[in-house]
Amino acid sequence: MDIELKKIEEGLISIYENSSKERLINAREMFHALRGKNTKTKYNDWIKDRITKYKFEKNIDFIGFSLKNEKPIGGRPTKEYYLTIDTAKEICMIENNDNGRKIRKYFIEIEKRYKNIVNKSNNSNQLIDIMQNAINYMKENNIRVDNLELGLEEVRNEIEGIKSKIDIKIQNNYCLASDIAEQLGLYSENKIPHSNLIGAIARNLGYKISYKHYYEDEYIVVIKDISKNEYWQVYFKPLATKEIIEWFNKNKEEIYYEIQYVKNTKNGKKGEIKEKGYKIENICYKTN
Repeated sequence: MDIELKKIEEGLISIYENSSKERLINAREMFHALRGKNTKTKYNDWIKDRITKYKFEKNIDFIGFSLKNEKPIGGRPTKEYYLTIDTAKEICMIENNDNGRKIRKYFIEIEKRYKNIVNKSNNSNQLIDIMQNAINYMKENNIRVDNLELGLEEVRNEIEGIKSKIDIKIQNNYCLASDIAEQLGLYSENKIPHSNLIGAIARNLGYKISYKHYYEDEYIVVIKDISKNEYWQVYFKPLATKEIIEWFNKNKEEIYYEIQYVKNTKNGKKGEIKEKGYKIENICYKTN
């Protein structure tokens, strides 16, 4: 497996970044920081125990690969593991010692710094809008704008530098679950796009959409939506959108259900539809 990593932080533990802008921790480095030089525990036993016991998933919670261009010890190449920051914090809690608590606080501080970068980007975007409006006004009134335009260009350059540190840019052809629900005409009892039903279909297709950290594959991308109190938002790529729509159209008759009134009530007459929707994996998703 080829992987390109660059070191972006040299603090209590080094932090690396891959080509997808995901921040990662070298598990071997963290092990020595947690256990110290005098530990009798072997690193290989420790990392394998953590992965197995706490069910960490490859390419979700960690990345594992064998080093190239290395003379194997005992016939086997050294295997390296890189953990997501969320996984690294969880392992620190599991260790339950002073080093673990100290390292976990360090990771939290790094994440706070990253959030400040994102917030700075948002504030700078607002500044651009204000400056652009001022430039337009001054041009309309024949006022010289040379210096103001120069200042606007400097702000733009600063923002580009900030944006380069943000995980990804969502493309226009990515869809939310609500967008797909609208395309299919699926609405909940409250007459809003039935995102939960789309989520159920996505899980049925094998998309792993329950992430609390950055993730991306050929079907989905998960990123923090800073406009919604940093809620982790799932975006469906065109391939996933196509598969979800095709799956629903193929299976909608099979998964559709109706419940009728068995006797006359104030809410409806016997034989009328009391409830309808779609049932996936024994869970009913009501529609209007």
